[in-house]
Amino acid sequence: MQTISKSQALKQLLIFSAPIIFGQIGLMLIGTGDMLIAGRYSRESLAAIGLAISILNPIQISLLGLQFSIAPLLAQKRGQGEDVNQYFWTVLFYSFLVSIVSGVLSLLTYFLVPILNYGPELNRIIQEYILITSFSSIGLNLYQGIKEFYQSQEKTMAANITALGAAGFNLGINSIFVFGMWGVRSLKEAGLAWASLLCRTAMAVVLMILVFPLWKSVKKIKWEAMKEFFKIGFPISASLFFEIMAFCSVTLFVGYFAEDQVAANNLALNIGSLAFMIPLSISSAVAVKVGHAYGENNFNLIRVFSQVSLMTSFFFAVLMGLGFYLYPEAIIQFYTSDIEVINWGTKLLFWIACFQLFDGAQVTLSGILRGLSVTRPSSIAIFIGYWIIGLPLGYFLAFKLKMEAQGFWIGLAISLAVVALMLSFVTLKEFRSHRSQEQ
Repeated sequence: MQTISKSQALKQLLIFSAPIIFGQIGLMLIGTGDMLIAGRYSRESLAAIGLAISILNPIQISLLGLQFSIAPLLAQKRGQGEDVNQYFWTVLFYSFLVSIVSGVLSLLTYFLVPILNYGPELNRIIQEYILITSFSSIGLNLYQGIKEFYQSQEKTMAANITALGAAGFNLGINSIFVFGMWGVRSLKEAGLAWASLLCRTAMAVVLMILVFPLWKSVKKIKWEAMKEFFKIGFPISASLFFEIMAFCSVTLFVGYFAEDQVAANNLALNIGSLAFMIPLSISSAVAVKVGHAYGENNFNLIRVFSQVSLMTSFFFAVLMGLGFYLYPEAIIQFYTSDIEVINWGTKLLFWIACFQLFDGAQVTLSGILRGLSVTRPSSIAIFIGYWIIGLPLGYFLAFKLKMEAQGFWIGLAISLAVVALMLSFVTLKEFRSHRSQEQ
């Protein structure tokens, strides 16, 4: 049975996860580009786009969770000696089905906006953004499916370089469409949506071209594999929905406060999400490493990669937390020069600094469990942490104790601590179970 030292495992994990980190940051920077250009256009646009993203993300991002099962499951099959190229068309068809569901549900949120009612002008901008961006679900999900397929074979460079390049492309297109440049008339806020649609479609097209050699492979759909993807992916999707919906619900509640708080909350959420991309990428990498070791029935590799991934996430969490604590104003000023928004953003970044350790731990533990095909406990822990404890507490602090936006972010910090603690117990239980089986 193969053995490995922690230093070797760390080297492998970093080499594998580095392109994923850049790719995830690239994907996140696409949303950041929207926020940057919106912030430079007007405070109203920044608030509206943040609210629109908060309405769409629970659907579009959580449904990507149905595809997050692809890489670890195919890695398990690879560990068992199977040729995973035979699953290419199955992955593509499965991803296309997910994209249709995502697109339709996203479009339906158009009718939710008047019910939430943020005022005539904000409602108009939000609905316009939703109407256009919903069609980007096809590109987004096809890109994610091919990326997962590559990732299962520990091939991460192509998909993630594509995402990083797309971020720069999106920022440039945003500027051209919103402000009107090079003979293109200004589309105002709608330009942000058109840029996202074009960018996500381009990402899918690039990867489809890169996998062209596999187009000639046998076009056979493996229905059992699709059922497996869905069975493991559904709890992941539910976890993402509960978590993202919690953060987006905070944004929607904060929307009832003053515009400076709405804008600051959107920026804080975007900054916190950027920091989250590093432990999320480590989680994706360790899910594949653990999945492959699980397929080989090698508990030593599972144990070592799990320990190293947690240590790496801890290091980055401390680094990010210190950065947010020591330089909050400088970070917020990168996005906006509005004094009121900077003041509120500085307050919110303090709480984001506080929960970095918990956030890194919970997502890394989720990745380890995903590699073991254990996904249901994560969804239960996240539901309890956010919806039973964190959000009700945040609502009480925000509205009853008049802490406003800060109250919700305190609630989120406590939520993440609860989730991390619960997943720690689940992971230890799984490890004891595998160790006893090995003996």
